[in-house]
Amino acid sequence: MDQEKINFRQVRDFGETFNVTVKFLRQNFKLFFQSLIFIAGPFILISAIAGAFYQSSAIEISTLGRGSSGNPLAQYGWSFLIFMLSAIVSGIVLIGTTFSFMINYMEKGPNSFSVNDVATKLLQNSGKILSVFFVLTLLSLLIIAVLVGIVIGLTTAVPVLGILFALAFVFGMLILFPPLMWQLSVVYLVKMQEDKGVFESFGRTREVMHGNFWWTWVIVVCSAIAIGIVGFVFTLPQIIYQMILLLSHIKNGGGETPLAFLIVATICTFCSTILYSALYVINAFHYYSLAEAKDGVGLMERINEIGNTPQNNVEQQY
Repeated sequence: MDQEKINFRQVRDFGETFNVTVKFLRQNFKLFFQSLIFIAGPFILISAIAGAFYQSSAIEISTLGRGSSGNPLAQYGWSFLIFMLSAIVSGIVLIGTTFSFMINYMEKGPNSFSVNDVATKLLQNSGKILSVFFVLTLLSLLIIAVLVGIVIGLTTAVPVLGILFALAFVFGMLILFPPLMWQLSVVYLVKMQEDKGVFESFGRTREVMHGNFWWTWVIVVCSAIAIGIVGFVFTLPQIIYQMILLLSHIKNGGGETPLAFLIVATICTFCSTILYSALYVINAFHYYSLAEAKDGVGLMERINEIGNTPQNNVEQQY
């Protein structure tokens, strides 16, 4: 297998971005997979188990119609909360592990670091990762609250305006959401590698994307569709099993969810979640491409390397 170090800081077009991602994953598959399994794996497994129990509760509630207390949400409210919290934690660890691996690769090259190095890099940047998460989460909640307030206010005053605003918001999100999600993922990479403030890091993603909004939109949408198709294959056994259980419970008036479903749901969720690491790799390569097009840091480094190449001394040749 080719072990030549991949240059991250290089301007790449649409096809080259996907090609370098495949090359990177093939070249580092064993170590990358081990890093995901041993570092992010336990958190993802807990999230997958919590998700399986939540889906089990949801199936039982959907057939019984209510919990023992008469509240449809009472029976699986806690399972949903635990699932959401564990999913958030596993997502943060997954993105941190992926970017920690890529930073180690940039600094040391292929086969020159270990899983322990990736874990160390993740721990070193844990504070930065958490700061990005909490600041952006609070900011997102504030923006959502303001938008919901606007919709409610307009709907109450003039129902037609409220509906039009809601439709305009949905249409706008179809355009803005893919680049926004790209920014919300690579902002962690910027914070980890460039050690800027949270808002400075987010501003950096906007800076490099300037003039490349639609280019980013296309790459994010295409990569999300590709990852989604593969992820659907992983979750298909769970979907089929879940539909069979739902029909069986409706026919029999309820029943307990078998252990086999919990196992299948856990495995499917675990595999589909791990798959998102490939999406983060694509996002990272796109960021480096945009940053290189703007700053030319990689080009200057290669020029300096050429300039610093030792010249053969005539006397040393004899």
